[in-house]
Amino acid sequence: MIATRTKTCFVYGTLMSEEVLHCLLGRIPRMLPQVILQNHTRHPVRQHVYPGVIPSARTSAAVEGVLYDLSSLEVKMLDYFEEEGIDYKRANVQVQIPDVNLVDENIQTLVTNSIKVDDNLSNRTLKTQAYIWLKDTDALDITQDWDFEDFKQNHLDWYLQYTVKPCRDEAQKSIL
Repeated sequence: MIATRTKTCFVYGTLMSEEVLHCLLGRIPRMLPQVILQNHTRHPVRQHVYPGVIPSARTSAAVEGVLYDLSSLEVKMLDYFEEEGIDYKRANVQVQIPDVNLVDENIQTLVTNSIKVDDNLSNRTLKTQAYIWLKDTDALDITQDWDFEDFKQNHLDWYLQYTVKPCRDEAQKSIL
């Protein structure tokens, strides 16, 4: 895929896996780990191995994820994969980012020019987009937090074979 930078996207579930991203996009985009989406919670989707994120009234609620630098074509691929408008809505969000001085320099320019820093320099935020759960919350197991490590250990290979690869093949026919 052509990788002309157009926008960033915060991901918090299966797309945090480099294997999933590479299988879906054919490359691993520049990324910034340990990015935080405040006032949201992440829960398993019932009878599936992936999560959904929903807004939370709890001010302490937060979801850790990864920020990717994507081309417009890659965003379309993620929209297709996430069933944007059906399961998820790609929405504007504001995320907190780690200290950019500790970040790999190839991603530093991605965020440095867009960061808003408050007066005490401890709160670095960035406007981006994320896929927020659109369906009824009954489809989520809100009593559980989704576990990325469990996904990688117990479900990744199956997910790549039976979800990501077929979706990639369908999307390439539809999008390209």
